[in-house]
Amino acid sequence: MSGARDTKRMFADELETMMERMPLSKVRVGELCARCGVERRVFYYHFKDKYDLVAWMFEQDQQEALTVGAPYTESLYAASHQRLWERRAFYRRAFEEDTQNSIRSYLLEFSTRANELALKRYLAVNELSRDRLFMARHFAHGNIGCVIDWLQGKLQATPAQLAAYMFAGMPRELREAYAYQQD
Repeated sequence: MSGARDTKRMFADELETMMERMPLSKVRVGELCARCGVERRVFYYHFKDKYDLVAWMFEQDQQEALTVGAPYTESLYAASHQRLWERRAFYRRAFEEDTQNSIRSYLLEFSTRANELALKRYLAVNELSRDRLFMARHFAHGNIGCVIDWLQGKLQATPAQLAAYMFAGMPRELREAYAYQQD
């Protein structure tokens, strides 16, 4: 593990510990740094704010899922959901906040961009039509909303079942675009 990754992991581990007792909105970067024994500038060297740290943590979980399943597949979704489920206490707390820089906003943009990119590659275009942009965003919002509801206990499903539901609800053209990514 590199020094930068070790430092980021230190902040992530401590943030997760802090969030066992408080919501993300109450976490202060200064306190996080004090608990890690570093100056604030070290944190800001790696992250722009606490939401950027949470996004990095999510990305690390997604990278771990990629070791289990191929990109753009139901098995990857299942592996990703399994990782979220294993850390559901942390993610429940992270999703409690819905501000401009929240993890919810980050995931909506992340998912929307992934959908748009898959469609652009599949259709071999640089720009998507308004209806396809809507499809990409609509499906992203539906997925993220369902994942949040699932983590909060409002939807009952195993990680694999949730992945199957999401793929079953995926618009045909988007499903074809993701399948095309595998070729």
